Amino acid sequence: MKDIEKHFANVTSVVLGKPMQNLEEYGEWLLSNIPEARIIERKSVASGKSVYLPSVSFFLELGKNVVSVDEALVLGKKSISAEEVDKLTIANASEKLSAIKTTTPEIVYGENIGTEQSVAYGPTQHCFRVSYCWFDKYIAYSYWSRTSDNCFGCSLMTDCSFCIKCQSSTKLQRCFEVSDSNLCSDSYFCQNCESLQDCMFCFNVKNLRYAVGNVVVGKEAYLEIKKRVLASIVSELEKTKRLRYDIFNICEGRKGKN
Repeated sequence: MKDIEKHFANVTSVVLGKPMQNLEEYGEWLLSNIPEARIIERKSVASGKSVYLPSVSFFLELGKNVVSVDEALVLGKKSISAEEVDKLTIANASEKLSAIKTTTPEIVYGENIGTEQSVAYGPTQHCFRVSYCWFDKYIAYSYWSRTSDNCFGCSLMTDCSFCIKCQSSTKLQRCFEVSDSNLCSDSYFCQNCESLQDCMFCFNVKNLRYAVGNVVVGKEAYLEIKKRVLASIVSELEKTKRLRYDIFNICEGRKGKN
């Protein structure tokens, strides 16, 4: 946990201009708008030990019958009797299979170092509360990322680095609240964009730099606007551990909630 905390402070310093401490205090904010990233803790039906589930419908429905992967290997050797097979119907299947109808959500691939409270992942380094994350390092509160690093509160990301609250994107660098975009860097609150550098509040555009609202404003004006926006973001996060605004309520015109 010490390593992921250090990287969270580093990423927030780079992206927001100020390091944030105590990652878990920001967990609910990082999980907002990505319910599938939420890790559910259940007790093993076999041992009572903690088992972590991804928030996908199959495992949520089977939550009371989960076991660890090691327990599943043992339980897989059990079977019903030949007599019970003869009497098996769809109507009585749940009852007749009660001794063997367990499953495990634990899918761990390759070598993993320092990854905690996660499920369906690998190989990883120092990830925290992630699911379906592959070939990643320093990822937290995220879902379905691949070959990415230093991302927090993200989902459906590939080849991304130093991102906070980004979704459904590839090859993002140092971005905040960017979705459905590709090859963007140092950008904030952008959607459906490509090849942006140093942009804010841009939509459905490509190949812009120092743009705000799809208008190129120049470096000096951009940096001044960015300074004000980041100051507002940091102030609210420090006070409430949440942020009222995200790319989704900005797109939809909804007012942010405290």
